[in-house]
Amino acid sequence: MKCMQTITGVLAIVGLGYLAGVGHSLVRTKPVILGASPMPAPAPKAPKADNPQADPAQGQSTDMGISTDPAFDARLDAPVPEGMLTLRQAHQMWIDGAYFVDSRHKYEYDAGRVSGAAHLTAETFFTDAGQAEMQTIPPDAQVVIYCLGGDECEASKNTLALLQQYGYTNLSIMGVGYDEWAAAGLPTDSDQTTEEGSP
Repeated sequence: MKCMQTITGVLAIVGLGYLAGVGHSLVRTKPVILGASPMPAPAPKAPKADNPQADPAQGQSTDMGISTDPAFDARLDAPVPEGMLTLRQAHQMWIDGAYFVDSRHKYEYDAGRVSGAAHLTAETFFTDAGQAEMQTIPPDAQVVIYCLGGDECEASKNTLALLQQYGYTNLSIMGVGYDEWAAAGLPTDSDQTTEEGSP
């Protein structure tokens, strides 16, 4: 009987700690990351069947299907905060079939997003819509999260922390925002139209 009370007490403390951490991450501007470690290097994946950029056939291109114009290369390789993906790296992961998660506001997502991106934020994470989006992404999948980009990319960091707590391990943050992706002519979707970008 005493053993059961001890186990119940320990489980109650662990549960309260988890709930406090989740609640804290929803109201803080800085992420709460349990057991944080450097983001792992992404593993190559097979291209998605519906990925229009998996077999680029236009102009002079690299193995990623992107123009080799020096000015364009500079945009793709623009510096990003340490530990985050450059635009070139993120686009390669998109070609390889990574899942993209947009952590901006819903109206921004509706107006334009990386082609095929799911919408998931700290605010929507525990809603029915957020849980439905999460169910479309396998826990072992390569996931790239983005928002507005740069050091102020707290929305992406908060979404990453929540996904980590749900067992997702292959997570990366794109160091530039959606605007840079769209400006580079990379593939985008919106609720008004679907666009195929090309540099």
